[in-house]
Amino acid sequence: IEEVELYQTEVTRLQYNPEPWEIRLTASHLPIEISGEPTEQIEVSGYRNLERVETNRLRGGAILVLVEGLIQKAPKVLKYVEELGLDGWDWIRKLIKDKKDEKGGEEEKSKKEKYLKEIIAGRPVLSHPNARGGFRLRYGRSRNTGFASVGIHPATMTVLNDFLAVGTQIKTERPGKGAIVTPVDGIEGPIVKLRDGSVLRLTTKEEAEKVKGKIEEILFLGDILIGYGEFKENNHPLLPSGYVEEWWINELRSEIAKLGISRISNKVGIKEERIREILSGSVPTEREAILLSKVVPLHPRYTYFWEELSVNEVKSLRRWLSKGSIEENRLIVPKSKEKRYLEVIGAPHRVSGDSVVLEEYEVLIELLRPWDDNDPEAKTSLEFIRLLSGIEVREKAPIRIGARMGRPEKAKPRKMSPPVHVLFPVGRSGGKTRDLILASKRPFKVEIVSKVCEKCGTRTYKNSCPNCSSRTITAYYCENCDRYFKRGEKCPICSSPMRPYSESTIDISKDVEESLRKFSANVTRIKGVIGMTSKNKVPEPIEKGVLRAKYDVYVFKDGTIRFDATNAPLTHFKPKEIGISVKKLKALGYRRDIYGEPLEREDQILELFPQDVILPIEAGKYLLRVSKFIDELLEKFYGLEAYYRAEKIEDLVGHLVIALAPHTSAGVIGRIIGFTEANVCYAHPYLHAAKRRNCDGDEDSVILALDALINFSRQFLPEKRGGTMDAPLIITTKVDPREVDDEVHNMDVCFSYPIEFYKYTWEMRSPSEVQIETVENRLGKGDQAYMGLGYTLDTSDISSGPRESKYKTLSTMEEKLFAQMELAEKIRAVDEHDVARRVLESHFLPDIKGNLTAFSKQRFRCVDCNRKYRRIPLTGKCDCGGKLVLTVSRGNVEKYLHLARLLTEKYEVGDYVKQRLKLAEISVRSVFEDEKSKQATLSDFLIQS
Repeated sequence: IEEVELYQTEVTRLQYNPEPWEIRLTASHLPIEISGEPTEQIEVSGYRNLERVETNRLRGGAILVLVEGLIQKAPKVLKYVEELGLDGWDWIRKLIKDKKDEKGGEEEKSKKEKYLKEIIAGRPVLSHPNARGGFRLRYGRSRNTGFASVGIHPATMTVLNDFLAVGTQIKTERPGKGAIVTPVDGIEGPIVKLRDGSVLRLTTKEEAEKVKGKIEEILFLGDILIGYGEFKENNHPLLPSGYVEEWWINELRSEIAKLGISRISNKVGIKEERIREILSGSVPTEREAILLSKVVPLHPRYTYFWEELSVNEVKSLRRWLSKGSIEENRLIVPKSKEKRYLEVIGAPHRVSGDSVVLEEYEVLIELLRPWDDNDPEAKTSLEFIRLLSGIEVREKAPIRIGARMGRPEKAKPRKMSPPVHVLFPVGRSGGKTRDLILASKRPFKVEIVSKVCEKCGTRTYKNSCPNCSSRTITAYYCENCDRYFKRGEKCPICSSPMRPYSESTIDISKDVEESLRKFSANVTRIKGVIGMTSKNKVPEPIEKGVLRAKYDVYVFKDGTIRFDATNAPLTHFKPKEIGISVKKLKALGYRRDIYGEPLEREDQILELFPQDVILPIEAGKYLLRVSKFIDELLEKFYGLEAYYRAEKIEDLVGHLVIALAPHTSAGVIGRIIGFTEANVCYAHPYLHAAKRRNCDGDEDSVILALDALINFSRQFLPEKRGGTMDAPLIITTKVDPREVDDEVHNMDVCFSYPIEFYKYTWEMRSPSEVQIETVENRLGKGDQAYMGLGYTLDTSDISSGPRESKYKTLSTMEEKLFAQMELAEKIRAVDEHDVARRVLESHFLPDIKGNLTAFSKQRFRCVDCNRKYRRIPLTGKCDCGGKLVLTVSRGNVEKYLHLARLLTEKYEVGDYVKQRLKLAEISVRSVFEDEKSKQATLSDFLIQS
């Protein structure tokens, strides 16, 4: 327990923060030992020097396996335990099942609120657990959801003040821990109340933009689209589905199958042709919905949130509506407190003076019959309405999904910290920016590879001799003898270990000057590194750094240039969404749409080939510069022909990239087929799974394939543990769905869910008991595994919605916090006082306390050479003569105190939190002297005689 807690406080936060009882239960019941090498210098304070534990230091790998591999993934582990029939693992059920926690409270409540435990200031809470007005669970998959991503209506993204953009991560209450959001306008959008009292159902992003600044309250956030596969992957019981259009259409089809469409048409009084249109997705009118309710329940479009009212409240609403009158096809009712009931059930209306005007009123009148004397007895509002009207009305939202914002979406170049143009060491001679131009002004000493020319004996660090241009070989250096040898790990004279590098004095002035002239590079700075971290200290050619500086691109640790973007899934697309002509797509192999029709128009839906990728436009711009760097490198450095010859980003279409995930060493070949305005990398779920990643907020990189083939080298990789991770040591050229991460095997690929599925959700069955077609069912079936994948709901544009999260555009924490709390006050499903308390408890107070501790343990940094000291030297300055400054300032400690005070003053956060803040303020004051008071000296206390 101490080891996990120390790792969280002293090293880094884990994705999952386990309770002590979870760690204790897991560690005490594990039938195998989880151990590993020590990865940190920090040691545990208790239970030291145990025979059964190899070290007192923290074991990072073992902690990750225990917490994120076992405790966090317990439901998934249990699934494998049951499938494989493993003995000794039954205790995992104790981690999953509902039970009392150690304090006696309900564990289920704790589990539901898990996603709220680490709220960060500026990242809003969107809905509390299963709160009224929150996201309604909608089962299904769109062409841009699934594989740990969820769909949200673009209008919802907009009314949430643009905090959610395409690719923004959210933490969810269930079924999984997190997901990215993608736009799906085929689901229900938000319902909002304006400042004038009007209530609107928003169906498009444009409608949301018009009223965005007039919203007083967000009554309903809209649907959150989650596929069956997410429940199967997380081994989470199915949750009751609300009554949705897909279910209603299935029921209507079922009735037609029993009675025939002619009999249905005669029974309800609607023409057969119109019924067929409705079955194809056309929304019925109010009158049509009422007529069709003779054979099926009321259409979901006119089913309101009746479950949120009590029977007495429905009766009050009914009495109030009876006071109204119908004028010009509108129901006009005098304004009254009962108007709130209309708001709660989500019935659209507007306010005109002292009247409430309903243009959508026929269903309300039919259900409530306000002018009827009948007053049936019922236990629930839905039962009351059914008895009163004789119409079957289903529950619209039995389950809501709690959520909060996680990481914002990402689409930007990968840069080392600090950024580097070339992997060439300059030591301290390049100044704070490690500038090769500055370093070239005089010779300097660095540790660099030792090479010797076999022909003339010249010693150098280059691959070719600077004197005779012959190929050089590595020379091994014996520090004890101060001599170089051509081969051998041990010195032939003294048997000491030798190394392939030495501290050498080098002069790069000529190389830098010639490179600048050769490439016509008008650059003022070429950023190198202080020293090489690789085993042999092999540097890159300086020419590469000059060219990268010229094209403003940056190198990573392995010699490649990368662009990072958030992973997003895509199985189908339209040509107009990716900015590529139909002619070009035909040349890339796209000949027919999903309906088998020849590709002729830009609005046809095409199925994405598994290894094709759609990159952000920003990635296209960056990779265009990379392609120009490579072309000039080929021509002027290697003496070869240019390859890309690209002048605009569209010229990169058809070229290959390598997609690579951190912590892996295998890249996957992909082909660029277009670009999106969203800040995500759209790719087939198979390709993401081939990288061993999903789409819950993961960010991966793309590399132009030729860049990796030319510039990557193992010689550049760091020698330390993990140095070979995040490097394309292996390239997968063909993706086989049987060999990728098996999470994608659970992704549902059907075109509709059967009517039985919705009924099973109300029984809360295990996903394994329900038969829905998934990728797993298609494995080993040839082309069926790759093509013909289905989705249940469409979206008009995969890039619809905000392009960038507001979290990224706000510059200060104060602005972010105020925007977060403003949104919390607007959303009906959010308790702003609870949000304020959680921000204080999980962000501000730990930050103040942590920074105060860091201030007392801090190091001191030289402003000239960046060297850090644990203690200030007796001279009071750095060995280089530079000034020493604090690494943790007073401002770092006090930065959130003012904001914390504002939260406690405006919101009810509880006495305990207020007292904790007060104690923190006292601690801060005790460390920092009040600047108004003057430091007393000893002479101030001497008695004047």
